[in-house]
Amino acid sequence: MILFGMKTFVSLPDVAAEVDPRGVALHAVGIRGLRLPVLLHTPADTVQQVIAVADLSVDIDAEQRGAHMSRLVESLYEWASAPRTPAEVKALLESTRDRLNSRSAQLRLGFPYFLELPAPITQTLGWLDLEVEWECKLNNGASYAISHFVFPAMTLCPCSKAISEYGAHNQRALVRLWIQTKDRLPRLPDGYLPLVQESASSLVYPVLKRPDEKFVTEYSYENPRFVEDVARELSLRLSALEELHWFRVECESIESIHNHNAFAMYESPCRK
Repeated sequence: MILFGMKTFVSLPDVAAEVDPRGVALHAVGIRGLRLPVLLHTPADTVQQVIAVADLSVDIDAEQRGAHMSRLVESLYEWASAPRTPAEVKALLESTRDRLNSRSAQLRLGFPYFLELPAPITQTLGWLDLEVEWECKLNNGASYAISHFVFPAMTLCPCSKAISEYGAHNQRALVRLWIQTKDRLPRLPDGYLPLVQESASSLVYPVLKRPDEKFVTEYSYENPRFVEDVARELSLRLSALEELHWFRVECESIESIHNHNAFAMYESPCRK
């Protein structure tokens, strides 16, 4: 028995530590869908708090019946107790692996991320929300990470502009980007937003006054883009970045005159 204050606790059996006779090792055992606040150091030298959803897992040997799931939760809580950079995800994976006596650890962390974006003419400030997801793995000391971003943008149809006497149809689009950098660390989307801006008909903005709305309307009309155009333009800009080992680009237009969406995708070869 263990005495704690005025209460007495009986030692309980550790069922997860029992030997399993079936001889099947498992590649991933863990927790999924844990919500928690995370503090992130941003490239703008600020700290942003996000509400993240985490999946965290480890491998277990064939003779081990189960993993101690509470240790995974504790690892995430401890890691999230202080502001973190994306590079510090590797430390989380290492501590999780060691804590559960495993060879590998895997993390999927998704969260909304906000970038301060001024309106194009009045410079009225607002927060543009982006979707970010990190998929990270540590296996026998080797690590990798894929970062996934979703940027809202705008496309104006070149065909509609060419055939119409008045205007052209346009719509909001979603530009999705998956990247793997040569250092195998996750990234935040700050540095990639300007590339999306250059590749689409226009960005969308959190706040638009009338002079801004006039500018966006006219600017997009002068920069018509099919989804194919956006995918090609962005892939060329990303190909010029030496930091990237691999990337995938997808643009999906949420069509305004069709009862379906349009999309285009490009995936790069891996580079050394």
